[in-house]
Amino acid sequence: MNYQGNVSLAAPPLVVWDFVLDVDRFASCFPGVEDLRRVDEETFAGTMQAKVGPIASSFAFEARIVDAEAPVKLTARVEGTDSLTKSMMVSDITMQLAPDGAAGTALAYQSKVNIKGRLGILGDMVLRATGAQVIEEFLNRLRERVEADAAAGAWGGTHGPG
Repeated sequence: MNYQGNVSLAAPPLVVWDFVLDVDRFASCFPGVEDLRRVDEETFAGTMQAKVGPIASSFAFEARIVDAEAPVKLTARVEGTDSLTKSMMVSDITMQLAPDGAAGTALAYQSKVNIKGRLGILGDMVLRATGAQVIEEFLNRLRERVEADAAAGAWGGTHGPG
């Protein structure tokens, strides 16, 4: 499955970049993410509670930054296994940031998701709809939190890897 889209954020690219690289704040935008822990500077692990059709389960996952070019592009890989069906998921995600107006950022994202196992058998339609809902909720939370940080001037300014 492939997901892609764009979102405009009322925050400068460096603010968005710093937010994305703050693992705790970034992960807090994902519905159902729990027990997040940093493995190293570019890797973190956790669990995500998810419901796909009639199946509710938790996914143990590891996410790794594959490539980073501050504050323009970030590529990550997320791999996980669900606790109920032992289905495996791999997602390659790319985010690109570009200035949008005087103080905004255009964030373009692309995610390629591959699910193997019983959840994969459920079919593309059920999985695609669930994925789209998670992405929509994530983007709403991201916009709200990044824009609040920009308005308050509350960002770390670390600019992270890259």
